[in-house]
Amino acid sequence: MELIIDVLLLFILLNCAFKLSLWRLPWRLLFSVMLGGFAWWSMRYAILQSKTQIADFLQNTEALQTMAILVTIDSAVGLAFCIRWLTGGTGDDALPRHPQAHRLGYTLLCAYPSLLMLPVVFYLLTQTIFANTGVAFETTAIWFSLGVVILLPLLAEGAHWLLPDETSRVEIHLLLTIFVCILGLIATEHGKMVYTMKEQPIDWRSLLTTFALFALLTAAGFLFSRLKKR
Repeated sequence: MELIIDVLLLFILLNCAFKLSLWRLPWRLLFSVMLGGFAWWSMRYAILQSKTQIADFLQNTEALQTMAILVTIDSAVGLAFCIRWLTGGTGDDALPRHPQAHRLGYTLLCAYPSLLMLPVVFYLLTQTIFANTGVAFETTAIWFSLGVVILLPLLAEGAHWLLPDETSRVEIHLLLTIFVCILGLIATEHGKMVYTMKEQPIDWRSLLTTFALFALLTAAGFLFSRLKKR
């Protein structure tokens, strides 16, 4: 469970970095400063947490269901942005009646970074405090906030340097959004659910019919492709 959570946090961080790589540098810095300010502000709540409380939270069904809803909404917004970008749905020919409303909606999609970064930052702050026992909480929070302000824009700039083409970065952002949605639903699934296998004989007739239909459609597609080339 903890491994899935760590992988999910990594994908959320990378997804946000690729989204920020589409922004201009001043806006990246502004968002990073706001995120660093949130880390400093949430220190008063992070120091009250314990490993036992976090473990209990990960076993709380209602809390996991709420997180699943947040992950789904965040992923839906990310998918909407990527689809609008990749399909070219922002041109004048794609705005039949209310162009201003369409442009406003697209601007909001572009301006949405990822609210999942807030719980990610809070979780990483608590883990940093746990790892630095004996260090003043204020000192740990200050260095953590500075790290967020500095490293997040650098990570976004690194994504821009690796993939100068904006379309390629949007495609990576799309894939990461899908991965975040899948991993988020898996990670927020309650581990105490038990699924019982229902004994039922194999329906060989339906199975053979499915394979025959699949082979027929594959052969038809292959022949159509050959005839089209000729």
